[in-house]
Amino acid sequence: MIVFRNLTKSYHVRGRRKTVASNINVIFPTGISVGLLGRNGAGKSTLLKIIAGATDPTSGEVISDGSVSFPVGFAGSFHPDMTGAQNTRFVARIYGADT
Repeated sequence: MIVFRNLTKSYHVRGRRKTVASNINVIFPTGISVGLLGRNGAGKSTLLKIIAGATDPTSGEVISDGSVSFPVGFAGSFHPDMTGAQNTRFVARIYGADT
């Protein structure tokens, strides 16, 4: 299970504060698949990095009762020049899954 409690993440960009996650409260039960959808810069990768522990939230906390596996646990795992679908097929091939 992964729990976000009052999770907020902000960055300072060009002298301005950009908030990519604001006061998120959610529970992701063990064994459930969840997809993150959003535009470029919406904070999808940032949330994955926070779950993996590669980036700290500005405030709030992430609670997990399990371990984070590759590729989420490896902060550089998503190739920025590939689409989400291409990255997904790449990781599936690493695990030997049918793509």
